[in-house]
Amino acid sequence: MGLVSELRRRNVFRVAIVYVIIAWLILQVGDTLAPALRLGEWVNSALAFFLILGFPIALLFSWAFELTPEGLKREQEVDHSESITNLTGRKLDYLIIVVLAVALVYFAFDKFVLDVSRDAELVQATTEVLTDQATNTEQSGIPDKSIAVLPFVNMSSDPEQEYFSDGISEELLNVLSKIPGLQVAARTSSFQFKGENRDIIDIGQQLNTSLILEGSVRKAGPQIRITAQLIDARNGFHLWSETYDRELENIFVVQDEISEAIVGALKEHLGLEVEVVPRAAAAANTEAHDAYLRGRHLVVQRTTTTIEAAVHEFEKAITLDPDFALAHAELAMAMSLLGVYPDLATDESLARATHHVERALALDPNLAEAHAAMGLILMGQSKSEDALTYFNQAIRINPNYSITHHWKGMTLGHLGRYEEHFFAAEVTLRLNPLSRVAIGGYTRSLIIKKQLDVAEQELEKIASIYPAWYARYWGELTSVGGNWANLVLGYLDSMRINPSRDGSSRYALSGLSMGLAFIGLEQEALLISETALTLDKLGRPDDAVRVMEEHLGENPTPFDRFFFGRLLGSAGDYDRARPMLEEAWQWHGGQVTQNAFEVTHAAALIAIRRDAGDEIGVDEILAAIKDNVRRYREAGYTNGTWYVSADYEEGVAAYLAGERERGLVLIAKAADGGFFILPNEAYLQTLYDDPGFAPILAGQKARQARERNRFLSIVCTDNPYEAVWQPAEGTCERFAAESGK
Repeated sequence: MGLVSELRRRNVFRVAIVYVIIAWLILQVGDTLAPALRLGEWVNSALAFFLILGFPIALLFSWAFELTPEGLKREQEVDHSESITNLTGRKLDYLIIVVLAVALVYFAFDKFVLDVSRDAELVQATTEVLTDQATNTEQSGIPDKSIAVLPFVNMSSDPEQEYFSDGISEELLNVLSKIPGLQVAARTSSFQFKGENRDIIDIGQQLNTSLILEGSVRKAGPQIRITAQLIDARNGFHLWSETYDRELENIFVVQDEISEAIVGALKEHLGLEVEVVPRAAAAANTEAHDAYLRGRHLVVQRTTTTIEAAVHEFEKAITLDPDFALAHAELAMAMSLLGVYPDLATDESLARATHHVERALALDPNLAEAHAAMGLILMGQSKSEDALTYFNQAIRINPNYSITHHWKGMTLGHLGRYEEHFFAAEVTLRLNPLSRVAIGGYTRSLIIKKQLDVAEQELEKIASIYPAWYARYWGELTSVGGNWANLVLGYLDSMRINPSRDGSSRYALSGLSMGLAFIGLEQEALLISETALTLDKLGRPDDAVRVMEEHLGENPTPFDRFFFGRLLGSAGDYDRARPMLEEAWQWHGGQVTQNAFEVTHAAALIAIRRDAGDEIGVDEILAAIKDNVRRYREAGYTNGTWYVSADYEEGVAAYLAGERERGLVLIAKAADGGFFILPNEAYLQTLYDDPGFAPILAGQKARQARERNRFLSIVCTDNPYEAVWQPAEGTCERFAAESGK
């Protein structure tokens, strides 16, 4: 008898299958119960070790022994004519079926019950970042268990070592941010005070933290001196201080020493329960670490030039240490960020980034930066659900990771989960209270919700820090209700403050062009930016299609392709538009959401299907529009902005569903509230031809004229923006003739 046949006769294969399934179940249950019972990670490791150790023992046991009616006997003592291994085998078959059923039940329970519970725990964890310190802080409003790490002062004789002192501060910040129950102000906010001799109490109030960690770094050849001190920001008293004189080659040991000392002080003064002090991610050598610090110093500056330079530094760090997981993750994020600039194609940058993030995850599956980087890549590929999974995992690992909360919020918005989007924006701001991105995102959500007083208060925080951004958002805030001239004035104020042509001002130019289109200054709008978006707002879809075709190139992103499909629908080119819009509808899971598959895409697809005599699926698209309206209203998104209106979307859905009167009433309400209705869309031609729509369109044109005249009365007298922008030739002369001035 062959070996395989003998193994089968002795039920060794069956025992192996049963053992593997039961071992998997034990590990899964252990993974679930260990956190709940507050057991250390070593418990699951020990379980896995003993289960692996037991596997060959179980196989040897099944080979050497046989179950008989008289009990267990050594196999060689059993007469084969009396053997009941076939009966035992059938019992094992039944056992395999049972344990497989149990495994499937557990898998379903884990997927559909425990996963939901874990997501709820994640929401609870991020909520605790906001509320954990509410006790005993009602008077000041500052959480007790909160800290900010100020940039350590560079005391070296070489100012080029600034990146090193900044890097030490940032790495200590990252270590502290992983401590459960401790709110840590983000780098963007805490580094606002770099080089400023500000009062500690004032800094604590602005950063909303009770503790401040500050220090200095002196680097001279192979020697380094780091001084750190922990200060109570509510009264300015020093709680702890220490000076470390070490060899530079031991910088990672020094960082761990400082981290342990700070955590010890936090335990004493805040009552934090910290079992294991998090460690800084160390490189194999100081040169790799040095290159990584230079890369971080560059990437946070967020310009094309500095991000490209950061990519070079991260690549150098990886060359010096191929297993430096954090450098791989940061390189992936830097490459992904390059995709938002025109200097490097998105597809190319994302493809390069994917390789490095996969390497980072393989090296360290628990690295928050690696999960965040993968989420950013997937977000760039419009894979929102997958991106959200990685962002959530990064936040589980590091609840204080503010930029990931911001990216998560953007993703939730694309998925139409508007209430969660607002919550994520709020969390981002609490963790990063002086960040222009955090304040901008939160303020825009407040504007959409028409909480204008709160939005104004938030904007005031960045008036002196980011005056150009403040001007832009102030214009958007005051444009609510159809005051479109304010939008243009805000962008011009922003350009006057920051006339440079960096990435920020490019966005300002695009916004200025659209604002000019809203008030009917076509020539000025196209002189600024003759983009498909601007031409679309001007009611010139044929030209928008032409410009978009030139922009697309050979390998357009899904977003560009879907937008192009909608433009083709606007121009009445239904044959070319349909496959793109059908793909977009499927790509977004049959859901209408802001900034993804919008009401314009949906209305165009409905018109295209109906034009082809195909009513199949139209009701489904109409239902999706109505569902988006429901989510808008539940999140408090109201009428008032030029780009979001629940009334308009509900009105379009009603009109296309045959509820003419109700649809026109809702669309008129949206227009009165300041929503901008695209003026020349072929897929809405039935609406445009309706006599009931004529007064709505006339009202929008009257608003345009009013806002245009208000704007020209400012720039055609003593133009305050002359250094950065002037009206087109003849505009002011026509204005003077028409207004009698």
